[in-house]
Amino acid sequence: MKRNTKQAKVITEVIRSAGRPLTPSEIHEFASQNISQLGIATIYRHLKALCESMQVVGVDYPGQPPRYEWVDGKDKVHFTCRSCDKLYALADTTKNTPPAKVPKGFNVQGFEVMLYGMCPECG
Repeated sequence: MKRNTKQAKVITEVIRSAGRPLTPSEIHEFASQNISQLGIATIYRHLKALCESMQVVGVDYPGQPPRYEWVDGKDKVHFTCRSCDKLYALADTTKNTPPAKVPKGFNVQGFEVMLYGMCPECG
């Protein structure tokens, strides 16, 4: 039986309230504001458990560190800031339609949209 520790609650709340995908280091930084002796290994253990229980999903893009976001059942488009490297989750307005015409014979099973630019903080 999994224990519901103070560390688990804080880590979960950091991810749920972030509003954007976070790296393990960012999760550690924010969670450490509430639990000063929190180790990075604890972050990784809880991320693994949250991923296994499908509460958190990894967001991986080439050239970017792995990030994690809360699963809320909504499709998302991601925006990465070229200045600060933060990754943001935006509402998906693609209506499940790939952004390009697919050549005959190809069977699309899913797609991802990544936007690049400057976030409001850097902008």
